[in-house]
Amino acid sequence: MRSLGDLRGYFDVVVVGGGAVGVFTALDLALRGVSVLLLERGRLCSGTSGRSHGMLHSGARYATTDPEAARECIRENRIISEMAPHCVRDTGGIFVSVRRAEEDYHQELASACLRAGIPVRDLDVGTLKALEPHVSPDARSAALVPDKVVYARELVASTALLAVSRGASIVEEARVCGIKVEGGEVVGIEALSDGELFRVGCKGVVNAAGPWCGRVAELAGVRVGVLPAAGVMGVTYANLTRHIINRMRPPSDGDIIVPYGPGVTISGTTAVLVEDPDRVEVGDEDARVILQECGEVIPALRRLGFSRLYASVRPLVSPGEGSVGVREITRSFEVIDHSGDGARGLVTALGGKLTTARLEAERAADLIAPHIGASRGSFTEKVRLDLLGEDDLRELADRLGSGELGGRLATILREALDTIDAERYRGLLLPLKFASMMGASS
Repeated sequence: MRSLGDLRGYFDVVVVGGGAVGVFTALDLALRGVSVLLLERGRLCSGTSGRSHGMLHSGARYATTDPEAARECIRENRIISEMAPHCVRDTGGIFVSVRRAEEDYHQELASACLRAGIPVRDLDVGTLKALEPHVSPDARSAALVPDKVVYARELVASTALLAVSRGASIVEEARVCGIKVEGGEVVGIEALSDGELFRVGCKGVVNAAGPWCGRVAELAGVRVGVLPAAGVMGVTYANLTRHIINRMRPPSDGDIIVPYGPGVTISGTTAVLVEDPDRVEVGDEDARVILQECGEVIPALRRLGFSRLYASVRPLVSPGEGSVGVREITRSFEVIDHSGDGARGLVTALGGKLTTARLEAERAADLIAPHIGASRGSFTEKVRLDLLGEDDLRELADRLGSGELGGRLATILREALDTIDAERYRGLLLPLKFASMMGASS
């Protein structure tokens, strides 16, 4: 399916946005028997979800400053780990203090974690240095929490594949340019795909466009309080930690180091409000701040530096009137029914994190269900997202089998079936499987 021209012209719900919240919403609605179409202006996971820090939060980071977000994170951490084990690596996380003020924060953090239901265990400095040889000699105290690494592209592709298998339709490179409202009711959308304008009728629209959701809402004449906040991360090609390392302090710049994969460490992040989520500049000052702060915990970072930087724009929920710092804005989410704004059938999913995307989608589906006559019961908490099977790998190998490069790739895939890396290949190739299923040339 390359364009909307391949599809019928009416769906119960159109989901706008192909990140984690969007695909989980499409899956949730499809499991309820709803006819659903997801439209993504680029490729799946090409926005905020695909530029995350790679962290499945335990919630400990937010335990003292945002208890609601912390409770959401630990619950979803467990659900996603069960649902998609091929997308999660259970590294654990360690909070480390290197200054007296951070050491004083230790007990406050531990108490807040326990109140939020987050397991936490104190580590003595000797144990810390045995677990993490590259940690600073200035380390004063440490606490172990259940943070994990998550692979967003595999998670999004797995969810999309299951959604399609349950009846959802997904079209990439289809930009929604209009939401039609008649008599205060959403009745359809307009979208550009393959250079053509298509009109699709629907009973409802779920706006899951992340930092762009304000623009999507405006298409229906609705205003949404979204604050796009850019965060920069630095990539170092080295194995520097075994666990996710957090500085033992309230959320700030340059306080998380993630062992993302073999030979790859991701450090960050910063947080700056931006006017346009499509125009984010990444500069030397970002690298300097992250290296300075993260380097106090893992000094080798300062010596090695970053091979590259990238930025992610997070859709934060506006706190309304009054001025607060970007770090003080909640990392929880809000799901908005726009019936009172003259657009019955439009729901916006705003804020949140990759960790809580499934829950946010569930709430969005629950909110739109009455408008389309669907049940309010979600099934996504209990589903299992699968790895590619042997037949899938063989099919991909056959598709790649022409030409010298394609032949080499096909051989690698076939050989992978009998190696220690078979499961990892099945996860890594999920986006390719999705692309081939959609008829895209990838």
